[in-house]
Amino acid sequence: MRKFENQVQYIKNEVIRMVARFAFEDALIENISSIPLMANPGQDPRFRCCIYHERAITAERVTMAMGGHKSEPGVIEVLDSACDQCPVERYVITETCRGCLAHRCEGSCPVDAIRIENNKAVIDYSKCIECGKCKDSCPYNAIADVMRPCRRECPTGAIEIDNRKKAVIDHDKCIACGACVYKCPFGAIQEKSEILPVIERLRLGNKHMYAIVAPAFASQFDYAELGQVIHGIKMLGFKDVIEVALGADMVVHHEANELIEAKDKGEFLTSSCCPGFVNYIEIKYPELMPYVSKTVSPMVATARLIKKIDAEAQVVFIGPCIAKKTEKDRTEGADFVLTFEELAALIEARDINLKVLEPHPLNNASYFGRRFAAVGGLSLAVSDHLKKQDREDVRIETCDGIASCDKALKLGKFKRLKADFIEGMACKGGCIKGPVTMHHGPKDIKDLEVYCKKALEESPESALRVFDLEGVELE
Repeated sequence: MRKFENQVQYIKNEVIRMVARFAFEDALIENISSIPLMANPGQDPRFRCCIYHERAITAERVTMAMGGHKSEPGVIEVLDSACDQCPVERYVITETCRGCLAHRCEGSCPVDAIRIENNKAVIDYSKCIECGKCKDSCPYNAIADVMRPCRRECPTGAIEIDNRKKAVIDHDKCIACGACVYKCPFGAIQEKSEILPVIERLRLGNKHMYAIVAPAFASQFDYAELGQVIHGIKMLGFKDVIEVALGADMVVHHEANELIEAKDKGEFLTSSCCPGFVNYIEIKYPELMPYVSKTVSPMVATARLIKKIDAEAQVVFIGPCIAKKTEKDRTEGADFVLTFEELAALIEARDINLKVLEPHPLNNASYFGRRFAAVGGLSLAVSDHLKKQDREDVRIETCDGIASCDKALKLGKFKRLKADFIEGMACKGGCIKGPVTMHHGPKDIKDLEVYCKKALEESPESALRVFDLEGVELE
């Protein structure tokens, strides 16, 4: 039975499932207005102040499931009616304030926003500039920083607060990493969905629809066998299901050779498979873009291979990543991007019982290709290839999360990087910990390793031996 990591995930699934069910029945337009009532039928609210507030939020989730607002740039939006429960002010005086004689908080404030009343510190929020000096100066740690989770987790400062105290996304700074989506405890930030155009093609019987699944898939459907999930995806109407890990096998040798060329010229190279990482470089370190590998990502490589085999193919990437939506829009390859959460909702909308299905095999890729889902997987594959080329002189820096990436990029910018190659992963832990995975526990890594070891092919070369790769562009 499907288990949800939290209530936010459950509520998103509930709405996507309803939208998908009506879409498959070609009855969505006439039923759009009824979905908020179906999701919130009672007089008593489940989570919010009143049933009307809950229905307003559900209506916004329906809009997101239908592709979001076309006038809103980017692939992530703030649900206006849902963004209202976070603390308005950032710094708060707690009960541990002892009313000490030193009054260091008062003395440290550069705008005189703190005063002492009845032996307790009080913040005048009309003056506060949220510099944090009062918090740093308090000997009792009596001043708490309650910065909104979305702002705290955003690595580029793309989340701002408007005059209504609502979160606003600056899309010129957003890298679509999805940290705000995952960390918002009220589910008030959500990615735009592409389920409707996918459902439309499946409903009309398009015989050239292919699903490609990211290797992080290994840990997601813990309530069924992976082979049963593959069978379930085919029952949705897809012609076939292919591992994106096969695309990882395709790009390893190309990226490794590109790295050797860069090193021999005295330059360094960064990976290109994580779009959140590439987006970060483009926004924060645009001068380093020439050092980003020209090799396409495994998603793009897999899609291009399929389209070489079937010229009419339409490819749907299914994975843990929101940033893949931005990569899809700028790089020819996949046609649509869905998340694991959305895939589960589609299967449930069609009343497909995975547990009773005959497992279908999925044996396209090697151990190395599948290992791309975890941080260090790309480095492992590249290192193995370089050893075969007798190039063990190449130094690799594996960066786990944006903070680690930023440190390495700074060193690269100022010519102090000791490594020849930066493997950058925006999500800490790698794709297996992506923002729209269905759970984020330590068991995921173990499940991935089991999945990797089940690969029939020992190397990328052996995994690709049955394919004609001539004409498949990897740049």
